[in-house]
Amino acid sequence: MKTVSLLLLLALHVRIAAGQSMPVNSTSPQWTLEKCLEYATSHNQDILSQKQLVQAGTQDRKAAAAQLTPQITLKGEIDNYWKIPVQVFPGELVNQPAGTFIPVRMGTPWMGSYGVDADLPLVDIQTWQRIKLARLKEQGAQAEYNSLLKTLLRNVRIAWYSVQQQQEYVAVTTHLQENYQHIHQLISRQFDKGLIDKIVLNQSATLLKNREVEHLEAVATLQQNYLDLKFWMGFPLEETLPVAASGELPELAITGFNGEQLPDYEAELSKVKVAQQNYRSSLSAIYPSLHIKGTWEQLGFGDKTSFITRSPWFTVGFVGLQLSMPLSLSRIAYQPRSQKARWEAADQQFKSYTSQQEKKYRQGKVLLEQAAKNIQLQQENIHLATENEQLTTLKINKGIIDMIQLKEVQTDLYKAQEQLNDARMDFFRHYTEINYLQNK
Repeated sequence: MKTVSLLLLLALHVRIAAGQSMPVNSTSPQWTLEKCLEYATSHNQDILSQKQLVQAGTQDRKAAAAQLTPQITLKGEIDNYWKIPVQVFPGELVNQPAGTFIPVRMGTPWMGSYGVDADLPLVDIQTWQRIKLARLKEQGAQAEYNSLLKTLLRNVRIAWYSVQQQQEYVAVTTHLQENYQHIHQLISRQFDKGLIDKIVLNQSATLLKNREVEHLEAVATLQQNYLDLKFWMGFPLEETLPVAASGELPELAITGFNGEQLPDYEAELSKVKVAQQNYRSSLSAIYPSLHIKGTWEQLGFGDKTSFITRSPWFTVGFVGLQLSMPLSLSRIAYQPRSQKARWEAADQQFKSYTSQQEKKYRQGKVLLEQAAKNIQLQQENIHLATENEQLTTLKINKGIIDMIQLKEVQTDLYKAQEQLNDARMDFFRHYTEINYLQNK
């Protein structure tokens, strides 16, 4: 009977050392990484919001281009003058003595007008520069969307790997707890035979409780990881999300750094282009503009509101050219200088961004290689700790119980499993990060 128990125990040890989880019976469809990524792209709130901003940028660009078309304004008004304005003219105009003035009322109690104003730019450099600026902002909004999408996919990947790895770790803590339950049962039998005292039994019970606490902590961490994944996906937080079981680690393939492949490269470069265009737009403010302007208007007067239908309306209209040229010192000198300084600052920030990201990429390479080595070392530690637990179990069966040694063996085994889990998670995190930095 003891031989059968030991064989079962050894089988469990082999499964734990290999880092495998027990199969879970579930009829729910499993969410693969690709399925989670696809869901996130159409449900994440930040992505949906940024998509609206892209559409807004498109409309802004069209609105700026429409400034080159004739601007038509319909107008109409009715005014009631409770005190009619008076214009004073010299009396000499109507053969009155010098020094006298004649007041003339300039209107009636009720006056109205309606008509159309038209404005067509012939030469307007500012308008052209605004169109270019709007086009760059539209491109910038699209670049921001692409950048945000890449960041979202990175976050979903990391969250998915975290859930997957933590599921594996929960299974490991379950097996560790079950294994020690078996060891505790062996110790209890030795106590029943009178071979050990109550202190040893209580110490063993404490170790068993510690195993249970470790399992509960692992389950709580898994629940938190699930919340992270659901949040990034835009998935309902209260619904279940069964994640597919973990597979093999991806290959450790690292390519060289290419700054143009950075996820935010286009978005950051767009900021420089917008700042440059703002500078050019400020320079265009010093150039004259030439517009064709025209008006057609109907004027009506009367003592009562009935003038609208009973009094005659008089037509007024004109067509002409308007030439305007700003002479403001602020627009000629200070604003262009300010925009140029902002352009140069944006260019320096862009260079700083690429430098920081290259540093981050190279650090990620080092950490990824370190995580891969740590995984191998921790697997070896688990093998040794598992063997020690097996030997300890054999000694307990023979009635030899050393609680200090048993505690150390259990601590080593748990620590090795915990560090293996951390190393695997570090590997997935750094692997995802360096691929994200190279737009993969």
